[in-house]
Amino acid sequence: MDVRYAGAVRALHGVSLAVPDGAVVAVLGSNGAGKSTLLRAISGTLPFVGGSITSGSVELDGRRLDRLDPATIARAGVVQVPEGRQVFDELTVEENLRAGALATPRRSRGRARDRVYDLFPVLRERSGQRAGLMSGGEQQMLAMGRALMAEPRVLLLDEPSLGLAPHMVARIGEVIAEIHRQGTAVVLVEQNAAMALELADLAYVLEVGQVTLHGPAAKLAATDDVRDRYLGISAAPAGPPPTGPPPTRTGPSLAVDGVSVRFGGVTALSEVSFTVEPGEVHALIGPNGAGKSTSLNVLTGVYRVASGSVRYGDTELTKLRPHRIARLGVGRTFQNLALSPSATVADNLLLGRHRLTRAGFVTAGLRTPGARREQAEQRRRVREIAELLELDGALDRPVAALSYGDRKRVELARALCAEPTLLLLDEPVAGMNAEESARLAAVVARVRSELDISILLVEHDMTFVMGLADRVTVLDFGRRIATGTPAEVQRDPEVIRAYLGTPAQEAAR
Repeated sequence: MDVRYAGAVRALHGVSLAVPDGAVVAVLGSNGAGKSTLLRAISGTLPFVGGSITSGSVELDGRRLDRLDPATIARAGVVQVPEGRQVFDELTVEENLRAGALATPRRSRGRARDRVYDLFPVLRERSGQRAGLMSGGEQQMLAMGRALMAEPRVLLLDEPSLGLAPHMVARIGEVIAEIHRQGTAVVLVEQNAAMALELADLAYVLEVGQVTLHGPAAKLAATDDVRDRYLGISAAPAGPPPTGPPPTRTGPSLAVDGVSVRFGGVTALSEVSFTVEPGEVHALIGPNGAGKSTSLNVLTGVYRVASGSVRYGDTELTKLRPHRIARLGVGRTFQNLALSPSATVADNLLLGRHRLTRAGFVTAGLRTPGARREQAEQRRRVREIAELLELDGALDRPVAALSYGDRKRVELARALCAEPTLLLLDEPVAGMNAEESARLAAVVARVRSELDISILLVEHDMTFVMGLADRVTVLDFGRRIATGTPAEVQRDPEVIRAYLGTPAQEAAR
């Protein structure tokens, strides 16, 4: 099968995959590899996002599905649970489940509901509650339960562990295993390779829209190829190797010491410690639910700590509000783009200069000489940052007219326009293809060198991480399990176990 999106972007190249009756098949790969596109192609939902199958076919027991609409495909027995759950927030649990049963014969709906409630007892307890008031884990259960109401033969799961706490990830894994035991086939798309390989009978690895590895899941989990893809063992440094003595780095260091974060009775971080030295690129990695985003939210003042401290230079951050932390020189990008699509690139970058602007609302509106001089200086600095990130030719274009990779660079440029001394990058290459990721890696290396800033990087793409980072801290289930150079953490048995589910003693052997 080949798949293209509007604008002739080729997303899948000659992909072939087989799902035996009642089997669990894992589809693994980095961001932008084509995993979600594959599920959309199977479920018939590609046209809703501007995609189409240009060659190849999808068949269930010899029946062509790729020529059918999504509702007919669901009635045929192939049902998808989308990434991000997408439950009906204003409907109750019971009403969400009834919506999932629209294609199920009335005589079978009671049996389907009983199965869902047996798998997810919490849904029975909260059947009258609005779905939007449930936790993320409960909404994931509801999304899976809604799909099971259609009594599918093949259940398509797109990142079911995304954004969930570790205990909830374990519970979702148990349910998938039970669904498998009951005879429903599952296609499982997951960033959490350890969970996916443990559950699956077969596994396929996608890279840039092509199948590069496939076979029995247990066998793949033990191969050096999978270790390479998930731990970036063969990654080369971004840019040419440094020559001469190491540069003298200035600026404060970031010291995270024994930080714990709790949400109710759930511990999201447990006594986590690491240090980002001046001028260093420090990567914070780990499977879904490890605590990476929670860590960034602590550093930027969004979450409060239960214990421990975070110091940036001589300043304690844990009691400060986000805008006070930003004034200290801590900038951040976000995984999901937060740009104004109708505004030009230049105007988006000028927003990043806000904290450095002295002119008030009145003087700026009256365009006093001082305000005009300041605005000219702000635009000059915006042009310099745009040139550094190779965006100077796009300054007058609206963001909506740019490619996804260019928009991610605009997000980075806007953060740099605030002139941070510490930059927090939250999954900067999420959704990019390999070429875009390599280009951004070179840009980040140049930014670190020319602006003399420290960078804390959260990212799933291990090739990107291992080619950039000076040091790496690995989290798993909210705890730090390793810190060291990229080469040291790639060989660490506990890191291999966390990513691929390999027992530590076997990895050491």
